[in-house]
Amino acid sequence: MRKMVLAMSIVCLVVLVYACSRGSIKQISFIKNTDKTMEQMLAQAKSQKKILFVDVYTTWCGPCKWMDENTFSDARVGEKFNKTFLNYKVDGDSFEGVNVGIIYRVNSYPTYLFIAPDGKVIHRIEGMMSVEGLVQEADFVVNRASK
Repeated sequence: MRKMVLAMSIVCLVVLVYACSRGSIKQISFIKNTDKTMEQMLAQAKSQKKILFVDVYTTWCGPCKWMDENTFSDARVGEKFNKTFLNYKVDGDSFEGVNVGIIYRVNSYPTYLFIAPDGKVIHRIEGMMSVEGLVQEADFVVNRASK
């Protein structure tokens, strides 16, 4: 019994250390469509006077998964997007995602929308992006919105 308790303690410690080390990586903090609707996100963007960044993805999309693992998880992207934008992740196959897809004419995955607090699309991107490419697009959007 003691060996089992010791083994479980070690497993818990390893999991805790892993979770803490993952928490130090500053990735994009997304609000998901299971937590808020697009309408709520637009209202929040308006009240915070922030541009809304929307990632429209699907669970079966390979490039979407690649973006999550390689670009959205990068600290440079996380720092830029968490500071500059309100970030929203919408599953294109969900009820909310279908509505977003219709309203914003999403025809492929992944699609990224940068939406002004007034609800107008400032910029849209489709497909995979490198870390540097996405940071450059973010800078472009900020400069375009400030004009």
